[in-house]
Amino acid sequence: MRRVLEPVVVAVASLAAVATALWLDLATTDAERAAATTEPATSTALPGLLLAAAAVVVLAGRPGDAVGRLLGVVAVAWTLDGALYGWVAYGLAHDLPGTDVAFWFVARVGAFLLSGLVALLVLYPTGTLVPGRAHRAAVTVLVASVALPVMLLLAPDSVVFASGEPVGSTELVDVPWSDATAEALLRAGQVLTLGSIVGAVALVWVRHRGAAPAERTQLRWLLWAGIMCVLMVVAGATLSVGGLVTTILLDLAVAALSVSVTIGLLRPGLGDVDALVAWTLTTAVVAAAVVTVDVVVLAAGSALLGDRLDERDATLVVLVLAVLVYGPLRSWLGTLVRRLLLGRRTDRYGAVTGLAARLEVTGTIDEQLPALAGAVAETFKVGHVRVEVVTPGGGLLSASHGPPPAEVQEIDIAYQGERVGRLALPVQGFRSMLSHRDQGLLVDLVRQAAVAIRARLLATELQESRERLVLGREDDRRRIRRDLHDGLGPALGGVALRLQAAGNAVATDPERARELVGLARTEVSDALDDVRRLVHDLRPPALDDLGLEAAVRQQSDRVRSAVEVTVSAVGTTGLPAAVEVAAYRIVAESLTNVVKHAGAERVDVRLVADDSALDVTVTDDGRGIGADVTAGVGLLSLRERAEELGGRCEVVCPDTGGTTVHAVLPYGRGTARAADGAEAVTLVGEHLPDVVVMDVQMPVMNGIDATRAVVAAHPGTGVLVLTMGEDDGTVLSALRAGARGYLRKGAEQDEIVRAIATVHAGGVVFGASLAARIAEVLAPTDRPERPFPELTERETEVLDLIAAGRNNAQIAQQLFLSPKTIRNNITSILAKLQATDRAEVIIRARDAGLGRDD
Repeated sequence: MRRVLEPVVVAVASLAAVATALWLDLATTDAERAAATTEPATSTALPGLLLAAAAVVVLAGRPGDAVGRLLGVVAVAWTLDGALYGWVAYGLAHDLPGTDVAFWFVARVGAFLLSGLVALLVLYPTGTLVPGRAHRAAVTVLVASVALPVMLLLAPDSVVFASGEPVGSTELVDVPWSDATAEALLRAGQVLTLGSIVGAVALVWVRHRGAAPAERTQLRWLLWAGIMCVLMVVAGATLSVGGLVTTILLDLAVAALSVSVTIGLLRPGLGDVDALVAWTLTTAVVAAAVVTVDVVVLAAGSALLGDRLDERDATLVVLVLAVLVYGPLRSWLGTLVRRLLLGRRTDRYGAVTGLAARLEVTGTIDEQLPALAGAVAETFKVGHVRVEVVTPGGGLLSASHGPPPAEVQEIDIAYQGERVGRLALPVQGFRSMLSHRDQGLLVDLVRQAAVAIRARLLATELQESRERLVLGREDDRRRIRRDLHDGLGPALGGVALRLQAAGNAVATDPERARELVGLARTEVSDALDDVRRLVHDLRPPALDDLGLEAAVRQQSDRVRSAVEVTVSAVGTTGLPAAVEVAAYRIVAESLTNVVKHAGAERVDVRLVADDSALDVTVTDDGRGIGADVTAGVGLLSLRERAEELGGRCEVVCPDTGGTTVHAVLPYGRGTARAADGAEAVTLVGEHLPDVVVMDVQMPVMNGIDATRAVVAAHPGTGVLVLTMGEDDGTVLSALRAGARGYLRKGAEQDEIVRAIATVHAGGVVFGASLAARIAEVLAPTDRPERPFPELTERETEVLDLIAAGRNNAQIAQQLFLSPKTIRNNITSILAKLQATDRAEVIIRARDAGLGRDD
């Protein structure tokens, strides 16, 4: 019931008061108002009606809200004051009862409306006083706000009404003080009450500093209303007008207050209040500057031309000069003032080019980060900026510009869903109020610069990684050379000498010869073991012979005598070689550690592969690793093997006991694998990749048709075709389908990587073994172009004879080929021409001019 009652009471009371004021204005003549020295009552009551509308909306949306109730009380009192103001003139003119009471309320109680507005500033938006140290100050402000109304209630009529009151005495009590004392106290009350307004504004600022983000937004709506009120007061004082213009300015100020309080309490996120505040202040300053210069220019022109021309002609000349000459300067002045107030945030293109120019002249990353912070500070005219960029390793590089404030707001910078940096700006200050448009520009500026800096960091890390790879490769070569030179070489040399000695002893001492051959056989066996060890160090043969899952099971079988091992694997076929080796080594090292140190009874090994990474988990139920145990070479090697592939490896000891080794080995971030052509087309639509590596021979839909479907649906996706064959027809079919690249499956891995990079960059690439043949096919010749260029010459001959009506046996006899070869050629023709049967092939061949007797 209260939810409806409170707004209804405010609405009915205010409307009734305004209606009464309007009726009294219509019933009172101008002469009667002049005799009572009053103005129209409706203009006095109208601001109260605006406040009442705000109170009704707030109380309907937030029943029982303290600020809404206060707003309603002030609104009803304001409209009642207006109605009683109209009754004073009407009652005096018609000598009606109640006129004395109405005059007393207007003269003595009306000042409490000012106290209500101060209370609104102090209590907004929570309905409670500011907590903490400012609480006493808030109480003091509220007490000071009622100083003037209280003194008006107690002061004698002779002090309140210097020219005498139009009705009888309005004094409530007869206070025994002199007029001088009463006047001094009244002046002190005026100072205290007017000072309470300043104190209330200061408390709003204090509350804003310690407020949460949501409450801070509410307070900024009140700040905008305060700015509008100040601007209306300044405009009225500057224009020196009264009457209707002053009333309009007052109504605009109260309307701004009503709207801002309502939005701040009910829907603070409705609009971009920061942009509104910045725009209002900037527009006011620009307008003031431009109007001032306009007045100066107009006055100067009139003074120079006033003696030579009459007033009408001088004004006309000055206006023409202002439009033709001063107009562009006026626009430039407005831009200059905005730039002085807000920086270059309104010039998005200039901000971007300025940042690019500044970063271009800086060299190292240590110089670019401070340059970025300085560019942001200059663009947005803020006193402090801190920029942080996330390094590829997860660390932070930071640079700042200007002294740090007490409180900052942090904005995360993301690129493609990944956080690449962070920006810190001051919370307080006019220039720190960022609109949504400003935040968008700010994020765009920092994102592009952060990505560029991050790219440079990645390039540096890539160069260092390449250097490590080269050094590691040379270390491996040096180790292999040492093993071959110091181990295998001398062993084979010794075998050769023993065989030579055995050959010399065959005739004279056969027994000795057999002994030497036996020793040589033993040394050859040892040499073979060394070769196997070298090969195993390069890549375990079991991975090639058995695959990853079977190789891991074989490794687990070797330790089953010491511990029970279970192995489970999902999707581990077709993984990159480096991932297989790393996973195998991690599992082997983990099993070795379990046998040597864990004292476990059971070990679970899990290998799970998806489209982007292989997840390796080795869990045992042993004693775990003590907190005081330093990681040894084995544990460090686990992490290094994962990090070499850009992955990670963690060794943890859960509370339930045992040890868990968990490694994630990435191999195809952002990739997907399809089992057939139709699935490939579907996955391209889901993932929208930059490059597709397409196999020609696939079930359901072949690679040529899949390529054609992918290119038609996603023209921006490049397709690189891989096939076992090298015939010209397949190459041309792939090109006609829209492929940008073509390679044999037997191509080297580096060649495939370069081809993918070229296709990604928008180029076209062919395998080295096919480039010459493709050039030959595409080169112009003097001979007429034969039909169906995707067919080989032999297949064209077979097609010509099929179109002429020959059967397989006749074709084989005429071309001196076996019937099986003819059947294979016909199958290839059907596939390349995508024909369903022999009849369709004959029709298409005859339409192309084949099968005709010369």
